[in-house]
Amino acid sequence: MTEVSSHVVGDDSESESKSLERTLAKLEARVAERHPKTFPKRAQINPTTTGKVVQLPIWPEFRRGVPNELVRGALFTIGNTRTPRAYRRSMVIASLSNIEINYTGEELRQDDEDVFLQLVHLARVSPLGSEVSFTAHSMLKSLKWPTNSRSYDRLRETIMRLQASGVEIRTARGGYSGSLIRDFEWREDGSGTSSRSWNVRLEPRIASLFDNVSYTQIDWDQRLRLGTLAKWLHAFYYTHQKPFPMKTGTIRTLCGSTTKDLSKFRQLLKASLSELISVGFLRSAEIQSGSDLVFVIRTNDADKLVSK
Repeated sequence: MTEVSSHVVGDDSESESKSLERTLAKLEARVAERHPKTFPKRAQINPTTTGKVVQLPIWPEFRRGVPNELVRGALFTIGNTRTPRAYRRSMVIASLSNIEINYTGEELRQDDEDVFLQLVHLARVSPLGSEVSFTAHSMLKSLKWPTNSRSYDRLRETIMRLQASGVEIRTARGGYSGSLIRDFEWREDGSGTSSRSWNVRLEPRIASLFDNVSYTQIDWDQRLRLGTLAKWLHAFYYTHQKPFPMKTGTIRTLCGSTTKDLSKFRQLLKASLSELISVGFLRSAEIQSGSDLVFVIRTNDADKLVSK
C-alpha cells in the first residue's frame, strides 16, 4: 500500500560570457527538440558553492519540465476555481511518504501549475536569476486562456501568488526552501491594458530540484487538453514509468480534493482516467472493485522522458 505523508563581477568579459551562455542554450534547445530521445540532460552546478552560471536542463519545445517533488502531492491541488482559495501557514502538504513539504501562502491549484510550468519552460534557455521577458499576450496564448482583460488580471494574480509562496521541500537527497518565483515586474500603458513585456526571475537554487534523477518532462499539448483532476493525474503518473496501484482514497488525499463523498470522487476519477486514455497518455485504467485499487498502464512511448 502506498504511504502518504501529511506532513558576479561586472565587466565586459562577464557580459560576453553570459551572451555566449545564452547562445549555447538556444542551440541546445534546437538540438533537443530535433533529437528528444538521445539529447543528454544538462549537468547541474550548485550556485551556493561556485560563481558559475546556473541553468536548467534543456528539453524540447513540446515538453514542460517539472521537479517530481512538486507534483507527487497536493502542493498544486484540484481546487475548484469558483471556490475561494484558503491561506496556508506552514501547512504540511499531503505527499508520497519519501517527500516532506511545508507550504505558506495562498492555495495553489492546477492553473497556477500551468503558469509555473510555462515560466520554467521560458527560463530554461537563460541563466537562472536573469530576467525572463515575455508578453502577457503570448503567455495567454501558450496557456490557451482567452486574451481578454479578465485573463490578463488572472495571469498577473497567478504570478504574484507564485512569487508570494514559501515552500520547503525535504527528500533523502536534500531539500529546497524558498519561493517558486523570485520576483515579477509588469507595467500598464495609458489605456489600462498590459504592456508588451513582463519580466520574471526564478530563484537560481531551484535548479537543485531539476537534477538528473528527479525531474520529469511532460507532454504540454496533452496537459492543455485535460480537466483539473486529469491534469493532476497526468503529472503524477508522468513521474512514474510504471505506476503502482493506489487506493482511490489515497489519490483523493494526494490531489487535495475536498470531495468528502468517496463514491462521488470515484466517479470523477473514472472520468478523468478516461480523459487520459483519450489523449493517448494511458493505454488502460481500472478501479478494482473490492480493493478499490486504481491500476493504470501508460502508453508505450519512448519519447516520454522521466527520471525517478
